[in-house]
Amino acid sequence: MTELEDDHSDMSASSKSPRDVAQKPRKSIQSVETGVRVLEALISCPGGCAPLRDIAAGAEMSRSQAHRYLQAYINTGLVQQEPADGRYSLGPTALKVGLSALSRLDVIRITTAYLRQLADDLETTGLLSIWGDYGPTIIRWLDGGVPIATSLHVGSVLPIQHSSAGLVFMAFQPLPAYKRLLERERAARTSIDETELQAMLTEIRRQGYAKVDGQVVPGLAAISVPIFDMQEKLIAVIGVLGRMTDQKFFCQSNIDRVQAAALKASNAMGWQPEEMRGDS
Repeated sequence: MTELEDDHSDMSASSKSPRDVAQKPRKSIQSVETGVRVLEALISCPGGCAPLRDIAAGAEMSRSQAHRYLQAYINTGLVQQEPADGRYSLGPTALKVGLSALSRLDVIRITTAYLRQLADDLETTGLLSIWGDYGPTIIRWLDGGVPIATSLHVGSVLPIQHSSAGLVFMAFQPLPAYKRLLERERAARTSIDETELQAMLTEIRRQGYAKVDGQVVPGLAAISVPIFDMQEKLIAVIGVLGRMTDQKFFCQSNIDRVQAAALKASNAMGWQPEEMRGDS
């Protein structure tokens, strides 16, 4: 019998009573559980990207068995293989599953409502990002005016040094949360001088928002503001996109509106300003 159930086994199991099936799990279910071990081993690898030997070791199975599961996952889009070095990582189907699960969380549902209103008020594009395994990940993209042509989309991972969302995540998270990604980004692309970066993060914490113009996508500008929960933990970043040709995009009125939307979302998640916490 292979690790994947064959048709004969399915027919035999179907002849059993519901009580028998409930008491003794079918081998096909065990096969799925084995497959999940492979996915968990992949996710547990540093950066969620690893060669076959590391995944097999993490799943505690032979390389040949792990390889068969990975090939099946590649065929369904759950896993993808890098052509350059043969390493495996999660694929587009896995992203869809993850985003579907995230959409059930209150933070997504609540924040999306304020983002929708913000995008409509400013007649521009609104973004909602969360911190994922690979960095700031866009999970909501709402057009409130003329759609902006860009390669960014739901599921896109933003750079942490050169995007307003990435800078906000660094400013309001402890260093261990992003140190590995920062080091990797510095090795792969142009980086910001450490002294300059720390000055930027200090200013972002002081003013409560970050803005960039053209660093991620030439011609596009962005404003991002943090969203906190009742434990004062950064849980998401709300932002808007505009064109650099729009000289009014960075006006204080726009910044105030983005901050107001983020504040309402934070309050809805149970966060309270420090002065209110002191009175309670």
